[in-house]
Amino acid sequence: MTNFVNPQRPLKILRGGTKLADLYLQVKINGDVALLKAIMSMLLFQEKQELGDIFDMEFITTRTKGYEDFAKHLQQFDFRDLEEACGIPRGQIRKAARMIKKSKRIIACWAMGLTQHENGVDNIREVVNLLLLKGSIGIQGGGTCPVRGHSNVQGDRTGHLGSA
Repeated sequence: MTNFVNPQRPLKILRGGTKLADLYLQVKINGDVALLKAIMSMLLFQEKQELGDIFDMEFITTRTKGYEDFAKHLQQFDFRDLEEACGIPRGQIRKAARMIKKSKRIIACWAMGLTQHENGVDNIREVVNLLLLKGSIGIQGGGTCPVRGHSNVQGDRTGHLGSA
């Protein structure tokens, strides 16, 4: 999941292939929400320490509602519980938070693995919450990118209604 090797270029195998990810986190099954909350909790703590340098507070105050309630919600979690629930060690969560902290424009892409189970709505809600905290929705180089798979994976979307 971190490198790609083109089978038509076998010499690339010796070099390890092409890097696909700066950081790969193997989340426990059903641990996505916990990981996202852990990252946002870490960023919130840093936001309070650095007084507004991490979140896009102008975006949050002008384009969202409920920031204070959401911040209180994040603070009620024990970080160790989030760490255990997602299966990612604190150091790796810190690396992810550091990468997100530095980013002004974030595009979050996901496929059906994030949506097609009982917590799918919660998963996407937390992805969007993270993007909202960073002001990364509605801007060039930022936003959501659900990858739906091959053509018509959800059924015939291009056909006509009724039968001939």
